Amino acid sequence: MNKSFELTPTRLRELRGFTVAARRLNFSQAAREAGCTPSVLSRRIAALESALGAKLFLRTTRRMSLTARGEQLLTHCLRLEGVISELATELRPRGDEPSGRLCLHLPAAYGRHCIAPLLASFMQRHPKIRVEAVYDDAYVDLVEAKIDLALRVGRLADTQLVARRVGIMRRYLCAAPGYLASAPALADPADLKAHRCIAFSGLRTGTLWQFSQQRRRRSVRIDPVLTSNDSQAVRDAALAGVGIAIQGDYMADVLVANGRLIEVLPDWQLASSPIHLVWLPGADRTPALRRLIDYLVEALAAD
Repeated sequence: MNKSFELTPTRLRELRGFTVAARRLNFSQAAREAGCTPSVLSRRIAALESALGAKLFLRTTRRMSLTARGEQLLTHCLRLEGVISELATELRPRGDEPSGRLCLHLPAAYGRHCIAPLLASFMQRHPKIRVEAVYDDAYVDLVEAKIDLALRVGRLADTQLVARRVGIMRRYLCAAPGYLASAPALADPADLKAHRCIAFSGLRTGTLWQFSQQRRRRSVRIDPVLTSNDSQAVRDAALAGVGIAIQGDYMADVLVANGRLIEVLPDWQLASSPIHLVWLPGADRTPALRRLIDYLVEALAAD
């Protein structure tokens, strides 16, 4: 930045406009969110570019994208927003108990297993907050579905959302001891062709199971004897001895520890999935949502 660059109220307004535009990559939408007209927003960003001595956006008739300098500035602005939000929470009077209604979208099995108990504890701490929790593995648009906060497992596709990584899910193959006792030998992923397999239809790669072992890679296209869109149904089928299934560690670890399931091909790894909380830009300024995000981040980190 130039030596003369100062964070005056006018400059902060320009930075706010830039941040919104950088998230939306659409000046009309960004202007509505910033509470101004597109022409006013354009002037603010032009003034910011002039002060910085650098272009922040690349614009053509078809699309808009950030320059390298714009990407760098967006990182700083998002960090600044987080600091301001934390400061606002810290300065709020302690007796100001948050209230309101929050709508959450959670993956079905992971949400019921890992998040539902945390929500119960959170609501005991904050009795004025009302929560509507939707447990569903389908992808939803947060704006269209009026969702305040969602938890997503896997790679994020929507770059317009604010995301906070809260964990990682390890997946592995497992089966019941009774099934393995009478099943063919299993020493390599290719041996799965001779086995009965159970598939979860929500898996990104579908029936193509992909493994790694250091630098070695294997991909096996299974022919499942049972397919389900419910990961708990897949787990129950594995427990019943139907066949081999992919399970997330949050459900399978306890079952493996007590001997009800056995990990299969432990030397071969399936891809792990990051776990994120996601919300719309600016939504976390609501005290109730900010409090819930902070609570879940802390609770999941301690898990």
